[in-house]
Amino acid sequence: MWLRALSLTQFRNYARLEWRLEPRVIMIYGGNAQGKTNLLEAIACATMGHSFRTHSDRELIHWTAWQDPMPFARVIAEFVRKDGPVRLELTLVAEGGAPSRPTLAPETASIRKQVRINGIPHRVLDLFGQAAVVLFTPQDVEVVGGPPAERRRLLDLLIAQTSSAFARTLAAYQRALSQRNALLRQLQEEGGDPAQLDLWDEAVARYGAPLMEQRARALQAIARHAEDIHKALSGGEPLLLRYVPGLDPFQAGGQMALGVMTWGEMLRVDALQEVFQRALLRERALDIQRGTTRIGPHRDDLRFIVDGVDLGLYGSRGQQRTAILAFKLAAARWLASVFQESPVLLLDEVMAELDEERRRYLLRALEDVEQAIMTTADPMLFEPAFRERVRRFVVQAGFLREER
Repeated sequence: MWLRALSLTQFRNYARLEWRLEPRVIMIYGGNAQGKTNLLEAIACATMGHSFRTHSDRELIHWTAWQDPMPFARVIAEFVRKDGPVRLELTLVAEGGAPSRPTLAPETASIRKQVRINGIPHRVLDLFGQAAVVLFTPQDVEVVGGPPAERRRLLDLLIAQTSSAFARTLAAYQRALSQRNALLRQLQEEGGDPAQLDLWDEAVARYGAPLMEQRARALQAIARHAEDIHKALSGGEPLLLRYVPGLDPFQAGGQMALGVMTWGEMLRVDALQEVFQRALLRERALDIQRGTTRIGPHRDDLRFIVDGVDLGLYGSRGQQRTAILAFKLAAARWLASVFQESPVLLLDEVMAELDEERRRYLLRALEDVEQAIMTTADPMLFEPAFRERVRRFVVQAGFLREER
């Protein structure tokens, strides 16, 4: 698949942009803070409904738009897929503020998201599964040694791109978990009948079991590609991706790392749901004492292992960078196998972080996809022959022009 057109209205530092693209490697270059990453961010927003750079949607609205009575930002991305084109539209509308003020203040406004797919209104979660992108950023290396929530988010966003149903199940699990935790805190502080938890135990188990099963299956598929890619990048060292679920179905507590075996080979989803619900009941007293749910997919983790060494704990910066690069490239191959067409690769200033050998490997990998969009502050990092093959754009202060 490939991105055919991108339209921006009052998004970040782009007051207006109409951009036509082709199925090939596209290079965007320019100085810092000119708008290179904003373009990749807009594409990701159109496919996933949120930014990969900020949790505040207010930041996505152009600063001059806040002078209008109703500030908004809009992203429209048109993708070409094997089964036909799809048009994804995301609008961020600022609301709220004091009635006495003629304009909204960014710090007090709330943001409402509006989504249209092929012109028809949809929920934000319905964006998942419409198109697939794999994003490479310099900050990726932090995921390997960072908190488990970042690794869960990495895996969940990949799976959600293959199925909006997974995204809806994840959202439902988070809602049920929040309700259970609220009741646990109430029972901790005020007392009451613990049987009130039965309803939320069932909901947490019902939504949590398929999450763990799908995470394990996806990671198993990605791991098959990651092992060979990491060998090529590291000079022969295999990479093991280890799923560490937040529920051990065969022990009373703790986590169980799954290397060779997977959940799907041990328990069906319905059996796992039953085991999960029994475990929640077994741990109920201690959960009430702590005021939180201590087991479940919200405690899952993903570990990167090379020669028995956990890179998140003991790996060097270079080893961590190689591992996450192998993971992202393996994820791209997995998405290609699911969609039966390659995803769009979005590469934000990653070449400057790689040595020459890994840079060459990544550039060769771009030949296997229909489209890759890359940003760089220095196009001279690339060989003249590569620069001549790609379509080049220069960006300055939110204005994009093609280099001829």
